[in-house]
Amino acid sequence: MVEPSESATVRARQPKAAQLRRLNFTETVSASLWYVPGLFVLGAFTASKITVAIDHRLGATEARSWLLHADTGAAVSLTSTVAAAMLTFLGVVFSSTLIAVQLAGGQYSPRVVRVFVRSRLTHLTLAIFLATFVFALNALVEIRTAGNRFVPEVTVAIVYLLVFATLLAFITFLHGFVRLLRVQYLLLILTTSGRDALDDSYPPATAYVEAQRANVAGLEPVTVRNRGRVGVLQSVDWCRLAELARTRNAEIVLTVEVGEYIGASTALAQTRCTEAPITDEDITSAFLLGGERTTVQDPSFVFRQLVDVAIRALSPAVNDPTTAVQALDRITDLLAGIATRPDPTGWLIDTERTARVMVPTPDFTRLALLGYVEIIRYGADSPQVVRRLLACFNTLDAIVAADHREVVAELRTMLNEASRLGLPEPFNAVARVADRHGFG
Repeated sequence: MVEPSESATVRARQPKAAQLRRLNFTETVSASLWYVPGLFVLGAFTASKITVAIDHRLGATEARSWLLHADTGAAVSLTSTVAAAMLTFLGVVFSSTLIAVQLAGGQYSPRVVRVFVRSRLTHLTLAIFLATFVFALNALVEIRTAGNRFVPEVTVAIVYLLVFATLLAFITFLHGFVRLLRVQYLLLILTTSGRDALDDSYPPATAYVEAQRANVAGLEPVTVRNRGRVGVLQSVDWCRLAELARTRNAEIVLTVEVGEYIGASTALAQTRCTEAPITDEDITSAFLLGGERTTVQDPSFVFRQLVDVAIRALSPAVNDPTTAVQALDRITDLLAGIATRPDPTGWLIDTERTARVMVPTPDFTRLALLGYVEIIRYGADSPQVVRRLLACFNTLDAIVAADHREVVAELRTMLNEASRLGLPEPFNAVARVADRHGFG
């Protein structure tokens, strides 16, 4: 965690705007299995009413040849069969899905279950199935209500199209879900989701400017504690905090990080104000709290997920060092992307280019320790993992900035000592060879 400097001039950067309402809406929709399907159900019900109204205007007593000359009885049979089949299909497919998600959570980590729940393919498939069921059910009611000489040819045509859409969705869903259960694609999704957060939190040196701190010297800092909502801090509106500090002629040093659970009486910030004091409501109004961590402004979370997958694979119950090696590939890739960038100072400037807000952000050392320490602990007795870790450290040694080499040397020493104690003597020589494949 970056500690606030006592210097009057600091390196700071412009805060990035965060629209909390939009972020909250996006997170709610992404994590919900009812929002998109609910919209599709509403749309299907409305569409069925419209198509039946069109059919009443046409007044057809028999469908056209491309609809197999369907009469009223055939239309009733078709729509009732489709409605019943969709309901059965939904039960079978999504009960199997829930079992697969549960197994994935046990195999990889409970924290990666969010990937399956947030999958757009899952939401869309469920939505299409439900929409087909509702459309066919409503069409069946309309046909039976209208009498024996009414055939809604437009509605029947839409039912046909929806059946084809559900078959296509089902095949696509199976392909995507089976692919998602393969660990290499799951790790790719985790890595991609966290790369933007890393780029935002660790910008190049050109993103920083020399800025004067707020003129609050001599004032005693006041600790602001949480008295209201609780939950995981998912994101922060930095611009709002900077503007708040400017209007109060204040300096705000946050004491909580994005990704941290904020409970009752948690210390939120240290403030120094020359105007009206800053309250906990002022601070938390710029916070988005939720039930779980996200990768929006939390660069540590992607490493936490990758490490969880690796150490779960290294557990005696699973004993899968190859998966751990694949997780190490992604961890090293992410660290290499920020290895040449300066550690974030945490200082943010307001519209007048005065540094007024300091946010705690993990530096490269902390991310490297997060990414490797637990894997060293649980993988030091695996020659494959030791060889891949040595190759990781060689990669980082060649590119990291001078002030980051100490942590790489510390990790290398930790690995050598742990593997010496954990590996049987006959395996020591072969495990000392750096290999980016582990064992290939």
